[in-house]
Amino acid sequence: MNAAAPAASLWRHADFRRYWCGQAVTVAGFGITTIGISVIAVVDLHASTMHVALIAIAGKLPPLLLSLHAGVLADRYRKRPIIISCDVLCAVSLTSIPLAQLIAEITLGQLYAVAFLVSALQVIGSNASISYLPILLRGEQLKEGNSKLGATNSLADLAGNNLGGLLVTALGAARAIALDAVSYLICAFCLLRIRNPEPAPRTAGTSQWTEIREGLDYTLKAPLVRSIVLSNATTSFALAASSALWSLYLLRELGWSPAVLGIVMGVGGVGGFLGAVLWRPLERRWGAGPVMLTALALNPAAQIPLLIVGPGATGQIAIGAGMLVQTCAAVAHGGLQRSVRQELCPDHLQGRAQATGAWLAFGLRPLAALLAGAFGTLVGLRPTLGAITCLLCAPFVILWCSPVRVLHTAGARAPDAVRGAA
Repeated sequence: MNAAAPAASLWRHADFRRYWCGQAVTVAGFGITTIGISVIAVVDLHASTMHVALIAIAGKLPPLLLSLHAGVLADRYRKRPIIISCDVLCAVSLTSIPLAQLIAEITLGQLYAVAFLVSALQVIGSNASISYLPILLRGEQLKEGNSKLGATNSLADLAGNNLGGLLVTALGAARAIALDAVSYLICAFCLLRIRNPEPAPRTAGTSQWTEIREGLDYTLKAPLVRSIVLSNATTSFALAASSALWSLYLLRELGWSPAVLGIVMGVGGVGGFLGAVLWRPLERRWGAGPVMLTALALNPAAQIPLLIVGPGATGQIAIGAGMLVQTCAAVAHGGLQRSVRQELCPDHLQGRAQATGAWLAFGLRPLAALLAGAFGTLVGLRPTLGAITCLLCAPFVILWCSPVRVLHTAGARAPDAVRGAA
């Protein structure tokens, strides 16, 4: 089979197209709500800095609290109904904001609740969605599907953030959020039209905590999977710490305007698209392990301009180029490692394996942001960002000392020494 065949077949894969469309619509819609809730809190309700921080915390807690349980849920029940139910409930939660504005008034308590509920439903729904993809696609098609999803989601995220500002300005924040509610209903409709039969889930015969432990055991005992997940967790921790200080450093220390900051962040979206498009041909040419290692090596290198440039256009171009490279590398690595883990994982553990990886990667992000703020206050922003850049070297070292270094194939074709124990 030639290399183009899997891609061509996906264009004719009606069920994947429905899944793909639904995912892209919700990613674009999420950017609208992120901006809309911020505008309601800051402009309409005159929220304090602490209130705004509490809204952010409410949205970051669910991955820590619910990811492992979401994995058990995805393995115990059919995944597609879980995704559809979460989409519908997200739409209902978001609709409460424009309804409150119409009937009475929006309160900060409501914003806390909506931020938490939507994030919690996304944790459950996204875990089921990621572990559902191997049911639709296998082998090379699975890699191609992850590549297409990554590229589309990068563009949708970029479009959603840009469109969100326009819609909030034109319609008002609450009405703009109502459009995001519609995006979840569109995703649910797309998934309802999937015709591929989903295998019957296994029968739950043990406690939920026992099943969570099975997912943890698989993830932490298989050498290849363990190294990938630990490197992901370290990368996520470092990038969360960096993102907590980025805006403050660029706006205050380097004197950037909000417009320039927005343009540079938009460049990151372009980098994500390029990474999603490039990792498949690079993996076919060089192999999965070398591509993942190269992507991780580029992460700290791409952050160096942030540490050495000063104010002015030259520095802005250098940091923008670094942002382009870093997001390109991050998305390329993310799509490839997800495909490798999906192919290696037994079907009955897909949900818990994905949930364990998400829990380790995203659960510590609030702590990373807190530590970054504390160290930034104590020693300054630039030294703290320098320490974070050094921390970004750790994921490369973890993979270099693991079986990933010799990984050129995945799934059933990977050598037994690379696959490890399941």
